[in-house]
Amino acid sequence: MCGRFANDLPKELMQQVFRTTGPAPDWLASWNIAPRQPAPVVRRHPATGERRLDLLMWGLVPNWARNMDRQPINARAETVATSGMFRAAFRSRRCLVPATAYYEWKTGSHPRAPYAFARRDGAPLALAGLWESWEYEGDILRTFAIITTRASDAVRPIHDRMPVIVADRDQDMWLNAPPQVASDLLHGTGDDVLRFWPIGMAVNDTRNNGPELLHAG
Repeated sequence: MCGRFANDLPKELMQQVFRTTGPAPDWLASWNIAPRQPAPVVRRHPATGERRLDLLMWGLVPNWARNMDRQPINARAETVATSGMFRAAFRSRRCLVPATAYYEWKTGSHPRAPYAFARRDGAPLALAGLWESWEYEGDILRTFAIITTRASDAVRPIHDRMPVIVADRDQDMWLNAPPQVASDLLHGTGDDVLRFWPIGMAVNDTRNNGPELLHAG
């Protein structure tokens, strides 16, 4: 799964890298984004089709939900196209979640040791996601989930799942293509793309938030 990530990218850089148009929300860097917190998301505007950068809450609430009892933060690549929770969003509301790094905790370690994962070339990660709008008593809440898949060979010793990372060349396909085509992107990232390293236990507490969380532990 992917249960925590970092995004210290300035708003202007995200607009440039992800080629978004229109106004964008102010964003304070966060090195410890947790479920039920807002985060920048790149999505296709429903009316214009243009790429927009918006703040959405992490934890998807489908538009048919009666309440917020369930807010999954991850969707499995193997079932995202058929699951009642995600299939409508997968058809027409796919998004990219910009990140500097994501965190994972090593399976089987006691205590569970956290690791940070980032691109080897230092470029931002584009995590594959889904978004939804949920209306309640006249208010609209927009939320998202991150899609995970089987881990690559290099990552598997740490955890058996990893987020789907969309390559730069595939971003338009992910956002705009029919679901049958977008499904071809739901695979692990090559071992030559990511680097990872152990970090300190401070990341376990969501009250801790600073660049030192990414320092080697």
